[in-house]
Amino acid sequence: MVSASNPLSSNSLNGQAIARIVGWTCALGFMVDTIALTFPLGAGAAWRAGLMQQMSDRSIVLLIGIALLLYGIWESPALRKPLGFVSLSLGTLFLLLCMLVVRDSVLLQSQAVESIGTQATQLQTQVEQNRSDPSAAPNATPDDFAEALRQIDAQAASLKQNAKTSITKAGIASTSNFVVVSVGLLSLGRLGMGAGGGSRTRSVKKLRKQA
Repeated sequence: MVSASNPLSSNSLNGQAIARIVGWTCALGFMVDTIALTFPLGAGAAWRAGLMQQMSDRSIVLLIGIALLLYGIWESPALRKPLGFVSLSLGTLFLLLCMLVVRDSVLLQSQAVESIGTQATQLQTQVEQNRSDPSAAPNATPDDFAEALRQIDAQAASLKQNAKTSITKAGIASTSNFVVVSVGLLSLGRLGMGAGGGSRTRSVKKLRKQA
């Protein structure tokens, strides 16, 4: 005599179906956001740094999505192993993106320092021209010109330090996000490609026979 289906196996299947739905939603949401962020297409370190920062902030959504998808198809090796390979590939890609973030951060720091230095030099040149031409600033004393030059130097040094600090912080945040998510994706990929779901499948079938 065969009784009603086991509630335990039914709940497990329902949970996997929900995991697949949420997983696809997260993965597709990350893909749509990434595509949207790339437009309008730009070039240069500043554009890439902004794109990488946005991607790193959203990368945890992709990790959650793949984890849920992996759980949802765990009992199907034909689907689980390809997904594991995709997860390994994305994890490797994110590690490579870390190198790009570091490179662009160094380049942006150099560009910011150079730009501030150029502006400071232009201001100093104007002050020197005014000092050599008494009619340009008849009421200014030599001490006034010297003080103006000192203020320009101090402000330039402060702006350079602030630029370095802000760029470094943004780079560290993006890199750390990519590294953490990359480790998670690589772990999920190894789990999906290496682990077997046969034992769980046999357990579910056994429970159904006993029901």
